[in-house]
Amino acid sequence: MIEELSRVWPSLRIMVAGSNLLLTYIHRYGTQEQKKRLMPPLLSGEVIGYFALSEPEVGSDAGSIKMKAEQRGNYFLLNGTKTYVANGFDGQLGLVFASTDPSRGAKGITAFLVEKSASEYTARQVFKMGTNCCTMAELIFRDTRVPVQNQLGKTGEGLNLAMNFLNTVRAAVPFVCAGVAQACIDASIEYATKRTQFNKPIGRFQMIQEKIANMVVQTEAMRLLGYQAAYLVDKGIPCQKEVSIAKLFASEAVLKVAQDAIQIHGQYGYVKDLPVERYYRDICYFTIADGTSEIHRLIIGKSVLGMSAYV
Repeated sequence: MIEELSRVWPSLRIMVAGSNLLLTYIHRYGTQEQKKRLMPPLLSGEVIGYFALSEPEVGSDAGSIKMKAEQRGNYFLLNGTKTYVANGFDGQLGLVFASTDPSRGAKGITAFLVEKSASEYTARQVFKMGTNCCTMAELIFRDTRVPVQNQLGKTGEGLNLAMNFLNTVRAAVPFVCAGVAQACIDASIEYATKRTQFNKPIGRFQMIQEKIANMVVQTEAMRLLGYQAAYLVDKGIPCQKEVSIAKLFASEAVLKVAQDAIQIHGQYGYVKDLPVERYYRDICYFTIADGTSEIHRLIIGKSVLGMSAYV
């Protein structure tokens, strides 16, 4: 499903994934009251979900978040800013991470289910390069009241909770990339068989065939690495290295596939009359999202060398 959604409409895939991720968290860690109250509207699509971890000064180092949550009787006061939140502008229910005890660092982070209808905060839309049908936002919390019953999981275990599904989320990325890559291949094959130059279809030229062949090879490799990572995640086998390999390779290889699709289309690939320029814009994000390429190289390096590059 992830690959097919991404092949047709990557923006929709992100919108669906945001709500699905939130559902998974509530199902796994929520109280019975939270499940009964919050899951039905997410399942029906009446409510859109989002996941808010990153901050203006906090990206890869998620344990250093600055947003604070202070308990006042039967509610928490949230103060701080979350940024680059997919679905954040339109979403009505989000999982927000804040520090309840800054002195404990990463072990002082707690997760909260924030309902837009009950907790006031400001959402400012962030305009981006691609996946434009899925909004992204900066969320500003100023003394935002969140009921105590909306805490998800135990106090101080928010970061562990956030990281628990990280492998699952990252293992899905190769299929996102494979979907967009397949769309590039399909468009390129159609164009190469119909476009004629020098009295023959350009698909008969060796360099065009070379590009399309390489695109197919790279896309199949994305899928196979993705299947391996997904299998290990599903079986509960430790696989941080394998997931990082799959995510890193796919997110970088798909850029080359999309770039080759544009090149095959020539000037037509650069304009908005045809979809290949959108494929390139939509997929650029994934060398950054869910762990940058640099972070994944460090994860792989640590795994094979037994030495951490982190201080």
